[in-house]
Amino acid sequence: MIKSVIIKNFMAHSDLEVKDIPAINLIIGRNDTGKTGLLKLLYSIAKSLEIYSKKVKTTEVVFSKELASKMSSTFMPRNNGLGDLVQKGSREKLSVDLSIKGDSGKYSQDIYFSFGERTEKKIPDCSGNIKPMPENIINALFIPAKEVLTAFSDIRIIREQEYGVGFDDTYLDLIKSLDIPTKGKVENGLSSVNKSLEELFDGKIEQTGKADQPFIFKKGNQKFAIQQTAEGIKKIGILTTLINNRQLGKGTILFMDEPETALHPDAVRQMIEMLVAMSKAGVQIFLASHSYFVVKQLANSSKRENIETLYWSLERENGQPVTSNFKKINDGVLPKNSIVDEALKMYEEEIQINLMD
Repeated sequence: MIKSVIIKNFMAHSDLEVKDIPAINLIIGRNDTGKTGLLKLLYSIAKSLEIYSKKVKTTEVVFSKELASKMSSTFMPRNNGLGDLVQKGSREKLSVDLSIKGDSGKYSQDIYFSFGERTEKKIPDCSGNIKPMPENIINALFIPAKEVLTAFSDIRIIREQEYGVGFDDTYLDLIKSLDIPTKGKVENGLSSVNKSLEELFDGKIEQTGKADQPFIFKKGNQKFAIQQTAEGIKKIGILTTLINNRQLGKGTILFMDEPETALHPDAVRQMIEMLVAMSKAGVQIFLASHSYFVVKQLANSSKRENIETLYWSLERENGQPVTSNFKKINDGVLPKNSIVDEALKMYEEEIQINLMD
């Protein structure tokens, strides 16, 4: 799991440092505060380590090349290559210092790299002593805000046959993970989670094995094409599919961008409950959200289950670099943040309107 990170001069972030990163992390902030960018950066590093550890068994591979390739295909910079990720106006290099651990602490790796604004495709300064991970102790998954089941075949064609840039690696990597056939019994600790997720919509997403229609939604004896299936069902179906094919389980670092998209508040609350249960089964979770329901339910669940949750609150004023504040909660009390502030503003507005009547 990711245990600590120091990030300097990355996109909107001048200086972000957080230690003792727990199993559940919620990144909140207004638009243009770099939430998705942070998710993608952490994902790129973890995924690069996963890929490097698999490749090094059979071929000669350099971690810095894998990292540069993954960052390029995840961020898809347009002009100056990787240098576009360096904070604009900064005279300093982008740098990241991250610590990752797995297998109950038996595997530990510090990863450091840095590069300047003229960097294109190669990372010149990167940790040289990267130890490959033992098999299947850590894997990284990224679930974007937009669901991928409807455009499943199109994403693969655009990226692998036409070499287009319409979908970055968060989409391509996800469909590759979803395309793995179901592998029998669900991992211990996640079977009840999987059942609860499927019960949300009284049905489940199933793999068909057909290239033209790889997924369907099955409800009782009825089957529905994925194009005719509600967005919220497909969002939950992605999680159940990943659990069923053993891509999501103990040792997974799960990144989710706006998981509340297309879900009713009731489904959002139940999904958060399931994510908390996943964390107890050994999954580390990073969420970026704008939803009060996500924020509040996570606080409630953390208090009830005594699960340590870290709120990453990002703020930005007048075009200045983003400032970061961190607060661990398990008492159910929400820290001051922009989402709660807006909820209070609506409540105050309601009071004023009522006073005018």
